[in-house]
Amino acid sequence: MNDQGTPASAGDFRVVAVDADWPESRQFMGSGHNQVTGDIHVFLWFGSASYDSQAEHVTVLSASSGNARAGEALEDALDDYCHLGEGLPVSPPVSEPVTISADGKPVTFEVWRNGSNPHWVARGRVENTEVVLSGSEIEPGELRLVCVNDLAAYSAPIAFLPAREAISAAMGSDLRAAGSSRQWQVQDAHTALRALRDIAARGAALGGPSRELHGEEADTVMRALRNLA
Repeated sequence: MNDQGTPASAGDFRVVAVDADWPESRQFMGSGHNQVTGDIHVFLWFGSASYDSQAEHVTVLSASSGNARAGEALEDALDDYCHLGEGLPVSPPVSEPVTISADGKPVTFEVWRNGSNPHWVARGRVENTEVVLSGSEIEPGELRLVCVNDLAAYSAPIAFLPAREAISAAMGSDLRAAGSSRQWQVQDAHTALRALRDIAARGAALGGPSRELHGEEADTVMRALRNLA
């Protein structure tokens, strides 16, 4: 819903992400889209590919204006933040303002910290998108956020791929390139499987399964496996 209480257009919604200089894994973690109310939200993970919450990482929830999911995500993040071996305090920690760059402009967020550990939670608004951040081992003020409407560059489990593409389509993204990329990925996977079968057959003919991959054969297999990961 927008501020006037009418359903918001998904085409007006933009996902907030950490900018392209982020050096670690970028993952699509889930989403929701209520086509009746217009409420939409997306979870992204920026950190290790193994979701190591003790290493440097940032999670980003983007929610359409007025979406109750933003408040729920904030509560969940604060619960996790407060439960780090200490139990819930009598009252939530006091927030403080922090300035974070979003699309090159300074935006004020509220940030909650726990002095005994490096984790933090932040809440703010970037244009029409409500944003809840949580992270560790990086200062929120060091982040540079950007708005995106195409999630094809974010890896996701196979089960999440339809949701990732549906959200991109709802935001008006042109998915023809993503669709072509997906078709290439399947074709390349078939090529890789054929190569693996050939390797197995050659290994058996040579009296054992062990054989190093070289040249184009190795490149084909590794490229397919990377795109399927």
